[in-house]
Amino acid sequence: MVSNTDTFEIRAADGEELLIHIGIDTVKLNGKFFKSCVKQEQPVKKGNLIEKMYDES
Repeated sequence: MVSNTDTFEIRAADGEELLIHIGIDTVKLNGKFFKSCVKQEQPVKKGNLIEKMYDES
């Protein structure tokens, strides 16, 4: 898995890739409100928590 706060890519064992982007105009947030729960290139399985999004309020 490759992650960049609001965007991450999941690569399947067969080479298929899935790019996921969370939110609209989130680039302006500079990663604020997002926390990655996995490390880059870390294998993940169904049910693993990948990303957290939170509110400061």
